[in-house]
Amino acid sequence: MEMMSLVISFIEMTSIFLIYNVLINGDIKKNICKKILLSVVISLIYFIFTNIYYADPLIILIGILFLNSMIISKQENKDTIVTYIEFIVSSMVLFGVELIISLIVYVIMGSDNLSPSIYLIILTVIMCIVLYLLHTSKVIRRIEFSKFFSKYKSINIIILNLFVFFLFIKVLMSNEIMNTKIMIPITTLGLILIGVNCYFYVFLYKMFNERKKNEIKKSFNPLINDLISKLKANEHEYKNHLNTIWSIAQVTPSEEIKEKLKEYIGNIVDDTEEFSMLLNIENTIIKAVLYNKAQRAEKLGVKYNYKVSSDFKEIQLDNSELTVILSNLLNNAIEATSFIEKKEVIINITEDERYYKIEVKNYTSNLKSEDLTQIFKVGYTTKGEGRGYGLANVKAIVDKYKGKIQMSLEDDMINISILFLK
Repeated sequence: MEMMSLVISFIEMTSIFLIYNVLINGDIKKNICKKILLSVVISLIYFIFTNIYYADPLIILIGILFLNSMIISKQENKDTIVTYIEFIVSSMVLFGVELIISLIVYVIMGSDNLSPSIYLIILTVIMCIVLYLLHTSKVIRRIEFSKFFSKYKSINIIILNLFVFFLFIKVLMSNEIMNTKIMIPITTLGLILIGVNCYFYVFLYKMFNERKKNEIKKSFNPLINDLISKLKANEHEYKNHLNTIWSIAQVTPSEEIKEKLKEYIGNIVDDTEEFSMLLNIENTIIKAVLYNKAQRAEKLGVKYNYKVSSDFKEIQLDNSELTVILSNLLNNAIEATSFIEKKEVIINITEDERYYKIEVKNYTSNLKSEDLTQIFKVGYTTKGEGRGYGLANVKAIVDKYKGKIQMSLEDDMINISILFLK
């Protein structure tokens, strides 16, 4: 009997790992040998604590899932909490299968009391069918669950609610408290409670995010208004420019008129285009940060060039994170360039089929290729004590969304590119 219990625990744990591989990794065979070995160890731990030390199975199960998450997250270089949520989802699939087995057995036999050996056979057969269906499903293949759980935090709360509900049902069933007469009302009430809970959480989550977005936009409104005012002021000056052009034509020798007018008009166009191009950018955050840094660059005598061909509409970052990345990259580039002879900063905001890309280039001095690996580390700075945290904050955000940082140094120009998967 005890040996059969150990075997069932092993089958359950192996099923969780296989479900995890299919749903999350998209490859049922990924690290399968290591995971089967881990299933043996975990099953033994569960068996020892529940059958010898009589520990609470629920607490041991939660602890084991977290232990699995820690081990797998290290192996696959993933976030532990996200991995824990992924294992919870995998466990819920297994619990759902076990619940369905109990209901089917009750309908057929009028009782859900099965011998462990028969239960083991039924569980193994049905899990094989479920794994086959999941593995061959085109819908499952299209959904990137790992990225999905990282992006939509509200879903994680719903999953935790459902997980607690499944554990509650499992405890009742394992202690033979649950019978069919009370199973349906308890299940119905439990699902209603979870639904209400999740609805209010999603509502609050959306409200909080909307408020956060509005606060950030509100903080940038003065910058946008200043930009519009500057453009209006430029328009107001057009009459003065026309008068000046007429005067240049009157006082300049005929052989020099063309060159003088070309030079003067070129300066007017450059000054106007620099700011009018910003108004064409739809993303308020990008528009405001670029304008703010343009003013700073102008004060420090730094030539500031930008090209924006993407509004980052579907990017995972929230407004505050996008602000942190753009502001810190540009602050560092402008400050570093302001102390050297070649004062020029270039920023490109683009996207392709796979990535959203932020690229910042600037000239530098006394920077070696081996220093590039240190730039994004906490405390690294050339500005003095108490500095050096900005780019470390950028790296933290990039790591959070599994992005990439690419750096190169050529002809005293450093190129830093930040890439986020679509």
